[in-house]
Amino acid sequence: MFEKIVVPLDGSELAEVVLPYAEELMRRLGSQLVLLSVCEGGEGKERAEYLDTVVARLKRRAARYAERHPGMPVIEPNPEVVILEGKPSEGIIDYAEANRIDLTMMATHGRSGIGRWALGSVADKVIRGLSRPVCLIRARGCQSEVHPDCLVGRIFAPLDGSEAGEAALPYVEALAARARVEVVLFQVVPKPERPGEVTWMEIRKLEERNARIYLHKVQSNLSNKGITVRSEIEFGGNPAEQIIEVSARASAAVIAMSTHGRTGVNRLVFGSVAEKVLRAARTPLLLVRAPGAETLSEAEGADGVCKGGYTKWSSAHESFV
Repeated sequence: MFEKIVVPLDGSELAEVVLPYAEELMRRLGSQLVLLSVCEGGEGKERAEYLDTVVARLKRRAARYAERHPGMPVIEPNPEVVILEGKPSEGIIDYAEANRIDLTMMATHGRSGIGRWALGSVADKVIRGLSRPVCLIRARGCQSEVHPDCLVGRIFAPLDGSEAGEAALPYVEALAARARVEVVLFQVVPKPERPGEVTWMEIRKLEERNARIYLHKVQSNLSNKGITVRSEIEFGGNPAEQIIEVSARASAAVIAMSTHGRTGVNRLVFGSVAEKVLRAARTPLLLVRAPGAETLSEAEGADGVCKGGYTKWSSAHESFV
C-alpha cells in the first residue's frame, strides 16, 4: 500500500497545494509519485512544459531538504509524468483504476477557486467514481490549511461497528506501521429515538459496552502488530460534528474513514457523514471505498438513476457516504 501515488494537476496553483504532502509521503514511505494531467482541446504541449517545471521544482526542493537535513536519507524525486487527453475526471478515474494506483491525492478545490467543491467539479466526480483510495487536502486560497509535515502524523479513524466501516483500517495500519505514528480509533454511540420501556441510561450502558468491546478488538489487533493505538467514544450528537471536534482535540494529522452505500436518488448523496466532514474539517481526509460499495457509474442505470439505498452508519446513525 502507498507504493504508487497519483497527483492530478491542471496547471493551477490551487491543484499544486497537494504536492508538498505527496513529497512528504514519498520521503517517509518511499512511494513512487505520478504527476497526471488530463487535458482537453489539444493542450498537451503546454501541459508537458508545465509538468517539466513542476518536476524541476520538486528536485530543487529535495536538494534544499538534503541541505537542511544532513545525514538524513533523501529520496531523489523522479516522478513519472503522464499526460492524457479527454475529460479530466474520466481520465483520472480510468488511469487510477487501470494502473491500480494506491492513492490519488487532490485539493478540495481546483481551477474554479471556490472555497468548497461544487456539484459537477472534477474532484467531486473523482471521489464518486473512483473505487480506489483518495486523499483530500483542503486549501484556502493557494495554500494548504495545515503544514505538509503534519500529514504523516497521528491518524484518526472513525468506525461504526460494521465490516464496511472498517475498509480504511488496512490503510491506517500500513501508514501507521511504516511512518511509526499513533492511531486513534473513534466511535459515536447514537442516542435512540424511541427507547420505549427501556431507559436511556440502560441503553447507553449497553451501547457503551458494545462499543468498547468492538473498539478493544480492533485496538488489540493493531497493538499486536506493534502499532501505538488508543480509542475514544462519544455519546449522541451529530456523527460528522463529533468526528471533526474529537479529531481536532486529538491533534490528528489525517482522518481516515470508509465510504459505503448509496442513495435512492439520481446521484450519490451529498450530506452524508464523510461529505460533512470534508466540508468542515481542516484536517486532510483519507477516504477508502468499502468492498462491494458502488461507484457513481455502477450505481446508475442506463437512464442515470441510482438504484438502491444506503448502508446506514448503524441503526440510528447517518451513513459514512
